[in-house]
Amino acid sequence: MRARGYVLLEMIIALTVFAVVVTGLAQVLHSSLDAANGLRRQAAIRRGLEAVLLEAKSKPKREEMPIKYRDEALGVEFRSELEELKWVNRHRKPVTGLYVLRALATDFRLERPLKDTAEVYVYRP
Repeated sequence: MRARGYVLLEMIIALTVFAVVVTGLAQVLHSSLDAANGLRRQAAIRRGLEAVLLEAKSKPKREEMPIKYRDEALGVEFRSELEELKWVNRHRKPVTGLYVLRALATDFRLERPLKDTAEVYVYRP
């Protein structure tokens, strides 16, 4: 009779340990899937920033360079802005026509700027 009681106690302990381990593995799996989804979204945002820079850079006139693009699937609005650089050459003469073309991403669902930006220098005399 005592052997049956020990077997039942061992089964209860084994099932408890098994349940704790499975719960821990499920949490690890869930957090790794969340991390993978976050990285996938971040990569898509980077590709969007690069696309905005390429499109804006391909415009022939600098007035056409500031553009906006809204990606509903990502919930992100991409925009580009152009800023003139104040540059002086070695002869102390100002260089005109040098700009920084910057692409920014804003999460329009949360109305907060994302930390991802991209920029490139453009020369348009």
